[in-house]
Amino acid sequence: MAEFYFSVSLDNDRTLCVSALTDRKITMSGQEISDPSGYFLYEKRGSDKSCGIEIIAHVLSEEAAFRLRDFFKME
Repeated sequence: MAEFYFSVSLDNDRTLCVSALTDRKITMSGQEISDPSGYFLYEKRGSDKSCGIEIIAHVLSEEAAFRLRDFFKME
């Protein structure tokens, strides 16, 4: 599966994203992820160096990732 990254700014401090998750992002979320494969819908707060991650949903297919991109008008 190719790695895609889609995002849209919600406000000055928050970004909604669809992408695969790195181990670092999973750690930053503080959430337990039993299956890290596929894509995730998550909210990123703050700057890249000191951001918080809240995982909202696990997306199991590229088609679903592209649908979310279109729903949320992500780039």
